[in-house]
Amino acid sequence: MMRHLQRALRGFGIEVRRPRPDLFDFIRDRRIELIYDVGANAGQFGAWTRERGYHGKLISFEPIRLVFQELEQKTRRDGKWKAFNFGLGDTAGQLDIHVSKDSRFSSFLDLDDAAVQFDQNSTAVSQERVEVKKLDDVADDGEPNYLIKIDTQGFEKAVLEGGRRTLSRSKGVLLELPVVQFYRGNWTLPEALTYMASLGFIPAQIAPVNFDHEDGMSMVEVDCLFRPV
Repeated sequence: MMRHLQRALRGFGIEVRRPRPDLFDFIRDRRIELIYDVGANAGQFGAWTRERGYHGKLISFEPIRLVFQELEQKTRRDGKWKAFNFGLGDTAGQLDIHVSKDSRFSSFLDLDDAAVQFDQNSTAVSQERVEVKKLDDVADDGEPNYLIKIDTQGFEKAVLEGGRRTLSRSKGVLLELPVVQFYRGNWTLPEALTYMASLGFIPAQIAPVNFDHEDGMSMVEVDCLFRPV
């Protein structure tokens, strides 16, 4: 019956499809009670989870001082959302971060020419010395159901290396991964998939983040949600 209805509606240019599960459906299905938001920027991801109805704990990390102030404003009236003004990596210490005109492009890695071609606002305008810690040293060991989201502009692998113990107990890991390289020394998409497989994680969902301005059919970045095998 449903197939006949779909076929009839197509005749009028109407396509009816079954809704596909997204990240928030995964959060509900896995009963996630804590999200580590690594590379929080001004809190866009955290705010999105709240808008979708996630009421659990949020722990956000943002190393750039002025951007952190914006993030902190969002967390002040939310008792379950904490923000910390440091970055995460594979070792504790201090690092210089390249601060871009559009802070969402800021990275510990050097920009590649492809980034500037994609968006002029990715150009670095300053450097800032910031504190870096390891996820394993700051994670809440008492929470059983958590998701790790990492969007650190090419520094994702370093974050994972510093959080292997935390990663091993995670219900899911969300990574922003490159199709086109915007940062020098960043891993490729196949390398990231291989690395995650070596840690016992396989893709659960893949969603486009940005498309090429000249070739609107081609992705340049994707969000890949991994689940443990």
